[in-house]
Amino acid sequence: MKLGKIIIIILSVFIVSCSNNSEKKEEWSKITRESKKINNITYYFSSEIDILRRNYAIKECQNSIIENLKLIKETEFTNEMDIEFVESRKEMLKYTGMGAQGMAFPKRNTLFTLLKDEGSPIKHEVMHMITMYKWGIPSESSTWMNEGLATYAGGSCPGFSLSESYKYFIQSKKVISMKNLAINFYGNPEMIAYTQSAFVCKFLIDNYGLGKFKLLWKNGFNELQSIYGFNNQELEMSLLEFITKKYSTEIEFNWNKFNEGC
Repeated sequence: MKLGKIIIIILSVFIVSCSNNSEKKEEWSKITRESKKINNITYYFSSEIDILRRNYAIKECQNSIIENLKLIKETEFTNEMDIEFVESRKEMLKYTGMGAQGMAFPKRNTLFTLLKDEGSPIKHEVMHMITMYKWGIPSESSTWMNEGLATYAGGSCPGFSLSESYKYFIQSKKVISMKNLAINFYGNPEMIAYTQSAFVCKFLIDNYGLGKFKLLWKNGFNELQSIYGFNNQELEMSLLEFITKKYSTEIEFNWNKFNEGC
C-alpha cells in the first residue's frame, strides 16, 4: 500500500474518532410538549404535567367558553384555536415577549396562559379570544373595553367587588377619568385601570345592553355621544350617582392588599 493511502486512512480514522468524542461531550436535554385536540381547540402541556391536572385545566377552559358566551349573549364558538399552558411568568416572557399571566393572540389563533391553581387567568384570556373573534379587534380607544370586559368575566380579586373597588377609587380620589382611560389605558395604574374598566363595562351592559356596547367597541370612544346619547363627563356623573346611591358613606378598603393583585 502506498504511503499516501496509509496517511489518508489514518486521517479518516482520526477525524471520525474526534467527531464521536465531540458528540459524547455535547449535552442535550429533551423538552417535550404534548397536545390534545377536542373539537375546535388544541391544548398544549409540558409532558411533566400529570393527566389529571391537564384534564382539570381543559375543563376550566370549556366552562369559561360556555359562561363567557352566556355573558355576551352569543351562542357558539367554533374558531380553531391553540391554548398553550405555561408554568411560569419567565416561560410566558420567552414565548410572548411579556411576563404576564396570560396573552391572547387572535390573529395567531393562539392563547397562552399560566397554569394556576388559584387566580387562574383562563376565563379572562378566553373572553379576549371570543370577543375579538366575534366582534373584531377593537379600536385603540376601546382597549379599556377589551380589558374591562375580560376582567369582568374573569372575576375581581377575592374580597373586592367591582362596585366596592370603584367606591374606594372615588373616595380616595384614585379614579381615572374616562378620557384618560380611553386614550392611554396602559399608562394608568394597572389594578385601578383594569378594575375600573370592568366596573364601567358592567354598568354599560346592565343599563344599556350589548348592542350599544358592541358599537362603541367597534367605533371607538369618540363615538360615545352618538351611540349612547351622553358624553364622557356625563357618563362619569352617572357612575358617581350610581355608586353614591349604593354606598352613602365611605367604606373600609384594604388598598395595600388590593394593589398586590391576584
